[in-house]
Amino acid sequence: MTRTGANRSLPAEPPDVASTQAFRRLRTALSLSSLGRWLSLPALTAVAGVLTRGDDVPARLRAAGLVLALMLLPALLLAPAVGAAASRLDRRLALAVGDGVRFALLVSVPLVHNLVWTFVAALLVACVTPLWEPVVAGSAEAGDERAPSLLRAAYGTAPVAAVLFAVLALIGDAAFGDAHRADLAAYATAVVFLAAAALTATLPGGPADAVPSPLKLLVRGRDAAGLAVAGAALAAGAVTSVALVYANELGGGDAGYGSVLAGLAAGLVAGRFLGPRILGPFSRRRLLGLAAIATPLALLVTALVQNLVVVVVGAAALGLLAGIAWAAAAGAAGFGYARAAALVAALVAAAATPALAGVLGDRRLKVGGASYDLTGVHAALLIVAVVALVLGLAAFRRVDDRRGIPLGADLAAALRGEVYAPPVPERAPAARTERGVFVAFEGGDGAGKTTQARLAAIWLRDHGYDVVTTHEPGATKTGMRLRALLLDRETTGLSSRAETLLYAADRADHAANVIRPAMARGAIVVTDRYVDSSLAYQGYGRGQSVQEIAELNGWATGGLVPDLTVLLELPPDVALARITGTPDRMEAESADFHERVNAGFRALAQADPDRYLVLDASRPQSELSRAIQDRIRAILPDPVPAGTEDVTSTFPAITDV
Repeated sequence: MTRTGANRSLPAEPPDVASTQAFRRLRTALSLSSLGRWLSLPALTAVAGVLTRGDDVPARLRAAGLVLALMLLPALLLAPAVGAAASRLDRRLALAVGDGVRFALLVSVPLVHNLVWTFVAALLVACVTPLWEPVVAGSAEAGDERAPSLLRAAYGTAPVAAVLFAVLALIGDAAFGDAHRADLAAYATAVVFLAAAALTATLPGGPADAVPSPLKLLVRGRDAAGLAVAGAALAAGAVTSVALVYANELGGGDAGYGSVLAGLAAGLVAGRFLGPRILGPFSRRRLLGLAAIATPLALLVTALVQNLVVVVVGAAALGLLAGIAWAAAAGAAGFGYARAAALVAALVAAAATPALAGVLGDRRLKVGGASYDLTGVHAALLIVAVVALVLGLAAFRRVDDRRGIPLGADLAAALRGEVYAPPVPERAPAARTERGVFVAFEGGDGAGKTTQARLAAIWLRDHGYDVVTTHEPGATKTGMRLRALLLDRETTGLSSRAETLLYAADRADHAANVIRPAMARGAIVVTDRYVDSSLAYQGYGRGQSVQEIAELNGWATGGLVPDLTVLLELPPDVALARITGTPDRMEAESADFHERVNAGFRALAQADPDRYLVLDASRPQSELSRAIQDRIRAILPDPVPAGTEDVTSTFPAITDV
């Protein structure tokens, strides 16, 4: 399953000063453009709110929701067309002109002071956004080491923009009156875009990047992670689409609207960048499913409690959970796929939630002796929460890769910084007739098992021991056929259960025809992989029951357990970089899969510490070999064979004459 012994990859060349400075200018320009982008949403929504202030609530809701929908539409539907048009231009020119156009549009909105033009401006402002997307998405999908910095520049400015809008709303309300209170935010957004255009003009030139179609990414992906992030985005989009009217109903005005957006954005950013670190050892796909369920529950609180402070806090909690779902989905299915699923759900929420709130209208409910004012906004948010909860529950069933592992125990172990290790059922001890010693080497792909197993075998032979070196899968003729089937990347559609059974079949033949005969004659058997690999790969990695796999392999091997298991630990990204040539079917699995496998090995070692020797595989090879030799030496048989004294005792005693 691994090709160890490959040379370590050399460290990357240090970037030259010119490229570093160019990257910093790009990051700053992206930060300014993103700040303007996030600030333009509440600014244009607030202008639409001012222009419809004399209308009824449904009309104001429709206006606010339409602004949000128009600002999401280009990123979802028009991105390829915008990219094709920009591809004829120099990238620097396209980005600078784009932000310059957004400057002009934001200046024109308060000057024209017309609702239809506000809608048109919102659409045109959003049309520039896809030009920046390849800079961020391309780095994220390619695994560029600078991608986190660009992601923070693109999305980390969202809470800053919301807070800035809230401050500008307070100033505008006091200085310009009711009819023009949103003008200051529009002008401030224009200034930000102008600064971004000026800085972008200093960037290096080059051809404009292609803009991928989110809908194509969505259709191509078809991962249950998309369902989970869609439910979370539906809840976040619903709050955003009605936040202006909701905050005004609660007496917060535009500043209250900015506060709700600030809580939501701060939560999203925190969840996106910090959330997955909270429960480090916890399964990312299980975390995704839990976040998808918890997000609509936070929306229920936001919808039911009619207090602005509670709404802001609820929006922050909702954003945090949605951000965690987004981060986990991006890790499981890719940044572009997760973003596309979120865009579709947010667009649906922007279009449906305000319309639903307008249709439902306000009602007064009698609960016991008290009354409760259920507005159309509250009712719409409650309905969206129920729909998102159904999506979250369905997603959890499909993405959970730890089925059979108790959720409470799993969470408690993660909070302690550990991976929950279910108790492996005790196998009935087999009658031990073997006289040899059994040593297994385990670890993730690329950790160095094969190299250390070979060195240990050489050391043992040098000390006069009969040593049999073997490996899994493929140590027998039958096993070679099974290995070809299991590791060939052309093998597609193999179910997890079938894979587990094939590995168990290989192991049964291996134990019966290689390991047991060698141990029966007193040899020392050194194997590269054994039962624990199936527990880690097919159990923890594939999300199957570890207990069932242990029982199956206990039966297949007749309960044969190694005297010593050497576990070599190495982060998957480092280990897989050691592999040369084309990765096999297991090596080609996702980074999340290999993380789960590593966590599984760690959990198995914690559950049976007496049998395991756990070593950091990043240590020098000579240090690892010495540590392994010291541990093996402690379990080696006496070099004088048993029964020797019985034989020599039959010799006649030698006496002096």
